[in-house]
Amino acid sequence: MSTTLPTDVQGNILTIDQAAVYLSIPKATLYTWRTRRPGFGPRAVKFGGCLRYRRTDLDAWVAAHVESLDDIPEQPLIDGVSLSRASHPRRAG
Repeated sequence: MSTTLPTDVQGNILTIDQAAVYLSIPKATLYTWRTRRPGFGPRAVKFGGCLRYRRTDLDAWVAAHVESLDDIPEQPLIDGVSLSRASHPRRAG
């Protein structure tokens, strides 16, 4: 299945604005990862003082952060009620 990206996110080298759109996150999050969590976010490239992101680096970073089923905590049942939705607990079927 082919997806069409907005025209401002076409190409292999993306600006920080384009990378944020591509990842569906605020641009501030990319800046925060670079300054407060070095090494956590996707790798960037500096061209003349401007940050750029290679689409392949963004894709690799996303792939490396896919949760495995082991990472998802099991929701406990108390008296047959799932606590997964605190506002509207469901009865176990």
